[in-house]
Amino acid sequence: MIRPARRARPSAEEINGEVLDITAGLIARRGVKDTAVQAVADQAGYSKAGILARFTSKEQLVEAALAQCTAQTDTVLETVRQMPLGPDRDAAALAGITDLALARPGWAELALAAFTLRRGDDVGERLVPVAAILLELFGLHLGDPAAASLDRRARVSGAFGAIMMLALTYEDDASATEARPYVLRVAWDAIGYGGDVPGMVG
Repeated sequence: MIRPARRARPSAEEINGEVLDITAGLIARRGVKDTAVQAVADQAGYSKAGILARFTSKEQLVEAALAQCTAQTDTVLETVRQMPLGPDRDAAALAGITDLALARPGWAELALAAFTLRRGDDVGERLVPVAAILLELFGLHLGDPAAASLDRRARVSGAFGAIMMLALTYEDDASATEARPYVLRVAWDAIGYGGDVPGMVG
């Protein structure tokens, strides 16, 4: 008799990453002041003491979640930084954002909040680096919106919004693998290109 393979226990790094992603989503929805450690624990399936054994305070938990979000976004930028602006770079940027959003819903919520939050507890201000990186993926600059045409800015915003909305709502209809090509095609159309997405797999 062949026994089914045991599922490997998640590593401490994987658990921490998941906890921080949950924290990111709560920050996006509630702001820093109303994101309680207990709420993170409840959503993660751990005790509050278990969360505080990993992150010794709410402040450390919040800072680590924001830092993870920034680092994840910067990782996508690094994959396209040396590419010239144009369809191939746009396709690679869209793919990177899509893969991250499908894997990390908390990142998706916080990345979207980087453009929409205007909170008194300075969350929006602290997400400025994330917004700047996301725009840089497409050759846009946060401090100089007039450097690109309104059409280009609108299309990038539309593609980004489509990815985030679809990534956060696909689970009732498909797996991440099944959803990915549909999300990419919608984003590709939104950014203004026709035909197949260059280099799309799946």
